[in-house]
Amino acid sequence: MRAPNFGGYKLDEVIGGGMYTKIYRASSSLARPIYGHTVAIKLLYLKGTPREHGKLISQFEREAEIAIGLNHPNIVKVHNFGKYNNQYAIIMEYVHGNNLKEILYKKDKLPLDILVRILYEAGQGLAHIHNNNIVHKDVKPDNILVSADFNTVKMTDFGIAKLPKRLWQKDIFPKGGTVTKYGTISYVAPEQTEGKADFRSDIYSFGVTIDEVITAKLETPDNPEKNMDDYFKRIDVRSYRKNIGKQLILCNDFIIPHGLKDIIKKATNRESLLRYSSMEELLRDLNQFS
Repeated sequence: MRAPNFGGYKLDEVIGGGMYTKIYRASSSLARPIYGHTVAIKLLYLKGTPREHGKLISQFEREAEIAIGLNHPNIVKVHNFGKYNNQYAIIMEYVHGNNLKEILYKKDKLPLDILVRILYEAGQGLAHIHNNNIVHKDVKPDNILVSADFNTVKMTDFGIAKLPKRLWQKDIFPKGGTVTKYGTISYVAPEQTEGKADFRSDIYSFGVTIDEVITAKLETPDNPEKNMDDYFKRIDVRSYRKNIGKQLILCNDFIIPHGLKDIIKKATNRESLLRYSSMEELLRDLNQFS
């Protein structure tokens, strides 16, 4: 049953969530609500044993503590967190739109300049995360929110993030990351699968994201029929060919600037030291195509 009120906000519709959480759009009827009239509220739903409850609460609070310290136009702002009406909640900025994965699933396609701008802005958010000595560890289209007019792009979800400068704090999610069930796209860098994630691991995941976004969503003006391809038709064969080593990147056969393909290849190199050394370096190259 929904708790009726969280810091002056009432829950509306569910807009996201995971195994242990649900994210609601929430609104306030106050004349001057502290965080604006509409926010997103993430609720923790405890399952399992009391010992497991403790771990889930610690993870939830850790996520909020990491995010609340970040302030950047390309990162979802966490306003507050705590226990409201006996339920753990994070109150955060509401973005009117969808996550990028949901946008990829839609059949309508977009021109390259819009796609690159979306990716560039997401990359700026990731660069800020790295500049605060945080490894996100779960960079993927699902964790990039985009407004309906494509003018607002924000990174989100610090559920498995790592703080590399705090040597005394054990990484409680040593591997993390995501392999999708569709098209077998893995965003996880080789070293991250061994529990050794660092900034370059996020760069790898971001490179895979660039590749997927262009492959799934690029408009092809010279062949309108291809603009009606669904996500799976665009991705499945290409991901299979990539996974068996027949092509380096998903968008290998797309007519796009070679420099853009080179960015993806460098970012997703299996050897960490051969990737970009920082997100700023990658963004300088990507900016040429925005």
